[in-house]
Amino acid sequence: MAYHEVLAAVQVHGGTRPSVTVPFVWVDHPASIAGARTLWSIPKQEGIFGIPLAFEAQQVELEARAAGSDGQLIAALRFRSRLSIPGRWPVPLSILQEPLDKSSGRGVQRTPAQVWARVSLGDATWSFARQGPLGFLHGRNPLVSASLTQMTLKIGGRDHLPSERHKS
Repeated sequence: MAYHEVLAAVQVHGGTRPSVTVPFVWVDHPASIAGARTLWSIPKQEGIFGIPLAFEAQQVELEARAAGSDGQLIAALRFRSRLSIPGRWPVPLSILQEPLDKSSGRGVQRTPAQVWARVSLGDATWSFARQGPLGFLHGRNPLVSASLTQMTLKIGGRDHLPSERHKS
């Protein structure tokens, strides 16, 4: 599937691979919402996106805005590439999620994932609505900014065990 997405991921300790948990995510594709919630306990919600992109040779410029289905601003971004790293880079990771249905009795679910993308480092300016769902990030500046383009994400695989339990 191809769709737009904005998310907040938090690095967590969870084994030998880099691991994240995804507490907030908005997308503009209903099948992505249903699949992520059912298969991986990722709390995807409907979002609205306005995304003009400009790519010039090795330079990446991006301006994007995302809003919830109610039209409330989630985030706005301006990014300008300063250094594009040649090639597409693989990043293996695990996604660790608490079950969305707390009464299910399931523990933390670990899902292997693999990302491949072109990577550009640069300058980013983020805006978060003070009263929005990511308001806790209002006024904060990124330490490092990177753009992943031509990205492919594979979630799950043969070693995916949806009911696997992990100690917290």
